[in-house]
Amino acid sequence: MQTYRSMRFGGLMAAFLFLTLGLLLALPAHAKPPSACAPTTFSLSGSNVDNAWKQVTNSQWSNMLPMIWQDKGFHFYARVRERGPNAGIQTPSDLESEIRRGTATTTTTANRYQITLNIQNGSGSFMKVFYDYAGGKNAKCELVTLSY
Repeated sequence: MQTYRSMRFGGLMAAFLFLTLGLLLALPAHAKPPSACAPTTFSLSGSNVDNAWKQVTNSQWSNMLPMIWQDKGFHFYARVRERGPNAGIQTPSDLESEIRRGTATTTTTANRYQITLNIQNGSGSFMKVFYDYAGGKNAKCELVTLSY
């Protein structure tokens, strides 16, 4: 015969499992990378795309980005100027080629995505382009950083 205490414990465990399952089903799944920000949409324009990074100003960089992409605060621009040349990304055109060949995936941060480039450092880590995309009518793909 079950005691009151064991029946109460069993009921509490069942309620806990039911609530946990309900919460997990109610949470939205992390979406796949948005098609608007697919690597193939990254196409630079302008006469400066073949200039070395040291010759490209932040204004020129901003103007060559596709309409759906932006670099607020130019943190990404600073990182690619710093890290790009050592990784074989000598010009904005080189960056475009690498991004277009990259693979887009999700991250654990909401609305943050990454494009893994085919460039590895000495320890075997792949270079990644991180960007944010919140969705919505006027949403932009916002470049965040370039990192291993």
